[in-house]
Amino acid sequence: YSPLEAVILKERSDRYLEALRTLKPGDRMAIIFRLEHHLSFDEIAQRLGKKSPDAARMTVSRAVKKLADAIGVAAQVRP
Repeated sequence: YSPLEAVILKERSDRYLEALRTLKPGDRMAIIFRLEHHLSFDEIAQRLGKKSPDAARMTVSRAVKKLADAIGVAAQVRP
């Protein structure tokens, strides 16, 4: 990366981590399990004590929306 690209990536990473810290622990873990660890919804359901993979999917979806709101990109995110 160029120095400019490195600064931009660092800024984005900092914004992501700061927004992640504002979430409730369950939402934070749902995002980390899905986006960083690439776990399936079945695995997430088991780890978070959800009744089904669909319940885990909804938890992740809602958590990502909250994360987008915290970062300030909610208006740019489309379903």
